Amino acid sequence: MKKRALASLALFACILHAFPAQAADPVVSDEARSHFTAGVNLLQDPEGARIEEAYREFKTAYAMSSSPKILGNMGYCAMKLERDAEAVDAYARYLREVPDVDAEERAQIVRDLQTLSVGIVRVNVTVSEPGALVGDVRIPVRGDKVTNVYTPENGKLALGVRAGHHVFTVRAPGFQEATWELDALAGAREEHAFVLKKVEAPPPGPGGVATPVEKKGPGILPWIVTGVGVAALGTGAVTGVIALNKTKDIQSSCPGNVCPRRFDLDSKRSQASSFVTMTDVLIISGSVLTAGGLTWWFLTRTPDEAQPAPATPAPGVTGASAMCLKDSCFGSATVSF
Repeated sequence: MKKRALASLALFACILHAFPAQAADPVVSDEARSHFTAGVNLLQDPEGARIEEAYREFKTAYAMSSSPKILGNMGYCAMKLERDAEAVDAYARYLREVPDVDAEERAQIVRDLQTLSVGIVRVNVTVSEPGALVGDVRIPVRGDKVTNVYTPENGKLALGVRAGHHVFTVRAPGFQEATWELDALAGAREEHAFVLKKVEAPPPGPGGVATPVEKKGPGILPWIVTGVGVAALGTGAVTGVIALNKTKDIQSSCPGNVCPRRFDLDSKRSQASSFVTMTDVLIISGSVLTAGGLTWWFLTRTPDEAQPAPATPAPGVTGASAMCLKDSCFGSATVSF
């Protein structure tokens, strides 16, 4: 295992330095060289190789220069991303078009080609709507999930992926997301057609405007709470009057705090005190309930008028979709005029 790891590192070092050796090649533009250098830097990122981004940079550099030595880098990245068919194609052309490949590097690539070729699963996908993005997540038995995002051409996508459990997800602006799960066996051929369904909009109302969605208010509960509070305040007012009358009765029956011999002063004072306490409780609780009920209603009340949405969208972007990889995101948008 250690020997294999050292061999992979040696191969990786050879591949990284393949393109700069063509410094004198007049076909290689400075822009292509910049993309290649960016890809190398992304692979050598101190926080971890950013393979998805590096692969895009290498493909851009190859499209600009057609230098076959970049194919080695592309094959390496495609293999790491489990885009096995792309890796096989890039590696095969690399060995065929570059005559001076190091013997050890060539032997390692040949072994990788043999392994990849046997296990490729051919998947053909069709999508009913343009502008869609197809995401593929392979869920291995062990290790992290492997995610790739593809853009179909003319609604068609031909992939060569690694065997295992795959979940394909298609997203397009204005359409419902669609998924397809697949347990792919090595060497198998699979196909699937995605027929996307539009996101349903509210039916148009009178005058060609969309019918506003009715927003439900708070209901009757705030009014029940408010009613209980008002009742408590009313009862408190009554008990307050009774307490006041009992106090006046004591004062009139006992002028100068001198009461008749048959007058039960302690009992009268106890009754008056009870009504005073009851009044305080009713007034305080009634005030809290009334204020709480009114606040509840105010904060959750339904607006007087709903804002209708226009039936015909204005010119501009009408929808967008995006999918993200580990270190980067892809997106698409639909524009109407």
